[in-house]
Amino acid sequence: MAKNLSWLSHLINLGGALTGIILTAVGGVMVLNAALKLYVFQFQGEAYQIVTTQECQYDRNLGTEEPRERTPEEIEQCKAERREEQKMRFRRQKEENMVDGLAMLLVGIPFWIIFDRRRKARK
Repeated sequence: MAKNLSWLSHLINLGGALTGIILTAVGGVMVLNAALKLYVFQFQGEAYQIVTTQECQYDRNLGTEEPRERTPEEIEQCKAERREEQKMRFRRQKEENMVDGLAMLLVGIPFWIIFDRRRKARK
């Protein structure tokens, strides 16, 4: 009976090793991608994120009923603030991607090693 199910342990070990390889590969790509964008090429934000004048034209405070039209100086200040917010959001997103990638590496590498050794030991 045990001989008939020996293929199951080989399948489990192979599946575990493949899962570890996939986690390691994806995690490595995520870390590399984020590191290149942030530190090597120093991207400041996504290319499609543009702050328009229409976004900042009116001041919509929660306490007022009617939106107040901003002055040109206030519009420029608002646009600058929005650009800085977008840069911070982009940086934060890439740093979170880096953390996710490192977590995948920390799980994938031991998973890969353990199941690969078990698979080779059973041969």
